[in-house]
Amino acid sequence: MKHTYTYLFCDLRTDTVLAELPLAGVQYSYVLNGIGTLRATIPYSAETLPLDPENASTPARTALYVDRDGVIVWGGIVWTRELADGGKNIQAAEFLSYYQHRYVKTTLSTDLSMITNPAYVGNGGQRLYSDQKHIFWSLLRYAHEQDGGSIGLNINPLAGVATGVTRVQSYFGYERPEIYKSITELAAAADGFDFGVEVGWTAPGAGQVPQRYRRAQAYYPRRGRTAAESGLVFSKGRGYGSILSYTWPEDGATFATEVSGLGAGTGEARLVKTAAASDLIASGWPLLEAVETYDGVIDEAQVQSLTDADLNSRSQAQTLPSFEVSADTDPEFGSYTVGDEARFVIDPERLSPAGRDITLRIVGIEAAPSSGAERVRLTCAGV
Repeated sequence: MKHTYTYLFCDLRTDTVLAELPLAGVQYSYVLNGIGTLRATIPYSAETLPLDPENASTPARTALYVDRDGVIVWGGIVWTRELADGGKNIQAAEFLSYYQHRYVKTTLSTDLSMITNPAYVGNGGQRLYSDQKHIFWSLLRYAHEQDGGSIGLNINPLAGVATGVTRVQSYFGYERPEIYKSITELAAAADGFDFGVEVGWTAPGAGQVPQRYRRAQAYYPRRGRTAAESGLVFSKGRGYGSILSYTWPEDGATFATEVSGLGAGTGEARLVKTAAASDLIASGWPLLEAVETYDGVIDEAQVQSLTDADLNSRSQAQTLPSFEVSADTDPEFGSYTVGDEARFVIDPERLSPAGRDITLRIVGIEAAPSSGAERVRLTCAGV
């Protein structure tokens, strides 16, 4: 099936369209609770030069949208550009990458004793709402209220219903914590949340032309559907199914049955918490230790929560299978997203004599537009 791709280059702050340019060699990805990337080449040709690709793709101030058959499937920021044969190579990253370049410069805290202005974040206020979702909102609002600090990301969805999980959190301006890293650490704690930025077109209305949107989202307790809810089944065998190939690496190097988490402090006064997978050790696994550092985290419960979450991740780190699937075979590309669970069924074959029938969670998606049959790579993790 042939698909129509359109690539819109827009001003990052105003979202004004600068040019619609063709791209070659496109690859784009999504990552659960991470930042997906895009790589492509802009041809500099008689067709594109009149569109001024130089000014339309300026790194660090240009937004790029990928439209597939009238649906925006990817959006982000152009960060690098370099000479290539017949044009220029670009690399872009999803909109959350902007916050890797933003820092907290004024102390923000849920603890009133830590701040001089007890007003909630905004117009100089320093107080954070205590729910984890609203702390996420506060960090982005803080970033947006700086001069030149708004990139048009709609953060209103974060101000809605709370998750019910409160945190004691402080971000010290003198430490200049990175905003994106602060968000990922907040979300990674036990009983945390998933997050991302959704892009798309608004629905057409009476006399209303569809507009592009960028919306920050927090998903609690998690993003995506369970396997029972999604009904997704990827299969391989007997000449049918959507799975074209797969890899199933098994890695014990990052596996851990005990994690020590190091919070704020120095010397013997440093905040240290431990989490152990006692059930795995009792079942015969050896003691395999790991150490994680959470700089600037001063709350004991938060350090313990982060340590628990890292143990959970590391004690399931043995496999991270990936699958190359057909984009146009059921389940079709677009019917699933990162966070969804799916059933993967592989008939017995030489390197997998017993076959496989397992439920996994999709944590990464990589796609590449093609004039022929499109393929999608799924990276998965245990549920």
